[in-house]
Amino acid sequence: MSITVGIAGATGYAGGEAIRVLLAHPEAKIKTLAAHSSRGAFGDHQPHLRPLADVQLQPLCAEVLADHDVVILGLPHGASAAMTAEIEKLNPQALIVDLGADHRLEDARAWEEFYGSQACEPWTYGMPELIRQHGPSQRERLAETKRIAAPGCNASAVTFAAQPAVAAGLATGEDIVAILAVGYSGAGKSPKTHLLASEAIESSAPYAVGGTHRHIPEIGQNLRAAGASNVSLSFTPTLVPMSRGILATVSIPVNEGTSADDVLDAYQKALENEPFVAWSESWPTTGITVGSNLALVHAELDRDKRRITAICALDNLVKGTAGAATQSINLALGLEETLGLSQVGVAP
Repeated sequence: MSITVGIAGATGYAGGEAIRVLLAHPEAKIKTLAAHSSRGAFGDHQPHLRPLADVQLQPLCAEVLADHDVVILGLPHGASAAMTAEIEKLNPQALIVDLGADHRLEDARAWEEFYGSQACEPWTYGMPELIRQHGPSQRERLAETKRIAAPGCNASAVTFAAQPAVAAGLATGEDIVAILAVGYSGAGKSPKTHLLASEAIESSAPYAVGGTHRHIPEIGQNLRAAGASNVSLSFTPTLVPMSRGILATVSIPVNEGTSADDVLDAYQKALENEPFVAWSESWPTTGITVGSNLALVHAELDRDKRRITAICALDNLVKGTAGAATQSINLALGLEETLGLSQVGVAP
């Protein structure tokens, strides 16, 4: 089985990482690389992706992208729906994957509140590990879809840290506190003053503070699927001087009577059959997940037995974006979910 792939937004971080991951996929053939304004040889923009260095960048239009089995959209917020409508006219059978946020949220009001624009149609959420208390599993849903919304990287880290406790009935989903250390690639490739090396080195910078981060409703949606009766979340991401990675420290109130054994059992059972979200015997670090599609989770009951502290480490560009998208593509095409993906990180 050979799968042709066209990638929009190929010169960005998300699009570039999707290309890097798919270059190792035995069934994927990347045919077209498109960008909004960048032109010329792809290697002039993404020199580390040497196998495609001589490929010429194409204009960002449906006619260029439609003639593929899979189309991956690494576009700014608000651009994916219009592009999809044009592609559908030309090739309704194409599997389309949005690496952006346009199609993640099921609640139109939540989208409009956090993104300030009209909501788009929700697509199948590209997180195979999402726990669902009711209805088909997320893997079953992905196996039946032609439209995939890749998850947010911060949302993935917090979801992996919190959903085992919620699904096991140890927590209601209320009063969760998440503090994240996030690599600068999570802020995108746009040249902005606060992203300059001179600003970032030897400095940590909080952003989207006070309940304003756009991944908050996505996390709530995920935890409600896992069984949360009501989700309330204090969420504070902080940019730290590393290029990629997320370390999410999540504090989760537990029901009275919860024991340390309950916590261990809930997390190990939730993760025992997952190929890419694994239980870590010790507190995980971002360094050992870099370059891999692996998320590592460790959780313990706090000393006062009132809260769980759960920590998740992952590579925001792989498991947080392109790796999750590739897993979902594999499922949608009836391939082995793990095909072309690695648990092996890069260290030191």
